[in-house]
Amino acid sequence: MSLKKQLARYKKHLSREEADQKSESSARPLDANDRYQKELESAAERLNAKIRTFDDQFVLIRTETFDLNESHGPYSFGELGDVLCDWQKSNMSHPLSSAGRKIGDLLFFDTETTGLGAGAGHMIFLIGTARITDDKLVLKQYFLPGPGHEAAFYYYFLLDCPDLKNLVTYNGKAFDWPRVKTRHQFVKERVPALPAFGHFDLLHASRRLWKDQLSSVRLEAIEQNILNIKRQDDVPGHMAPFLYFQFLKQPKASLIEGVLKHNADDIKTLVTLYIHLSKKILHFNSSGIHDYEVYQIGKWHRYIGNDRQAILVFESLLHTKTLYAKKAMKELAALYKRVGRNDESLSLYEALAEEDMDPDICIEAAKLLEHQYKDIEKAISYTELALKRLEYKNTILKTKLNQEKQAITKRYNRLIKKTCRLASREAKTEA
Repeated sequence: MSLKKQLARYKKHLSREEADQKSESSARPLDANDRYQKELESAAERLNAKIRTFDDQFVLIRTETFDLNESHGPYSFGELGDVLCDWQKSNMSHPLSSAGRKIGDLLFFDTETTGLGAGAGHMIFLIGTARITDDKLVLKQYFLPGPGHEAAFYYYFLLDCPDLKNLVTYNGKAFDWPRVKTRHQFVKERVPALPAFGHFDLLHASRRLWKDQLSSVRLEAIEQNILNIKRQDDVPGHMAPFLYFQFLKQPKASLIEGVLKHNADDIKTLVTLYIHLSKKILHFNSSGIHDYEVYQIGKWHRYIGNDRQAILVFESLLHTKTLYAKKAMKELAALYKRVGRNDESLSLYEALAEEDMDPDICIEAAKLLEHQYKDIEKAISYTELALKRLEYKNTILKTKLNQEKQAITKRYNRLIKKTCRLASREAKTEA
């Protein structure tokens, strides 16, 4: 979205007098005798931020500390240490596993930008981070006081992260960090290099677990519907660029206090969400976890090739009396087959075939019977059943339905020919 369109969107939040003012494209230079610098110093004081200098450039750095007994949503910050201990004890392979990491290795990270575009014209004006240090959660925010101060902005951020081991973000892989890399290119000769690190993107994890349950998996939707966090007097994220541009014209703390709070709350939510997701993945069979979440956790393990863990997760659903028990049976039948547990696989496919009209179940049973048990006649019977059930299959694409019918018919004809060949051999042997 262009700056012109953004400002048009924000006009309703201005008084008529402010709306008629012509926006400036850049901040005024920070001269020591300039009124702007005095106003900036006053704003920094009100925000409990420090002004740090680098190569005649400035950055505002604001630090908050939280006791580990403090909570944000359903968990205290100290429970992050508990889940890290659980990951260390677990031999589970998983994309969110922090096994081998120390608690201070996790850097929770979020940014605020002047726009959602990826072009060079869009800047990051606020970087927020949090990590546990010395038995405290230390939340640090780096605020860019103007376009001409990015060297100082990135210098101090990177100076504080020389040992960065692991980022924890929400859509950071696709949005936040690529924009850091883009802007870093303009100042890379003057600031430290970007570190290599692991990355936990909690957006992907949230999609895995809740995309079928929620109409949106935006962080605010996860907060409200999953973590039961209700923000009070929150500044909407889409207002942040507008308020930043207003700050560039006149650096009043009141303009960006809400933006800083919004960013800080996002980061605290990342801590809570990582704890929440880790607990569900590590303790999928404990109380308080919904069957649909357990099912999605199993699918996630299956997707990453962690068959053993996927089987354990799906098996935990078999005793339930929900639709996820049948879904788990289908997943288990395929997994048992994949790991060579053919008897259990066939047993599940045959049980499913008695009540499920899906022709694919019959075909899978037929494959096992033909190739693993050499029971051609029974394989034929399941193939015939698949053809009958195909008539009841609902699909909009008639072409696809015809293709399935051709494939099953081809299998049926091949099995019939195979039966004839076997009968002929037996006849010759008897003769």
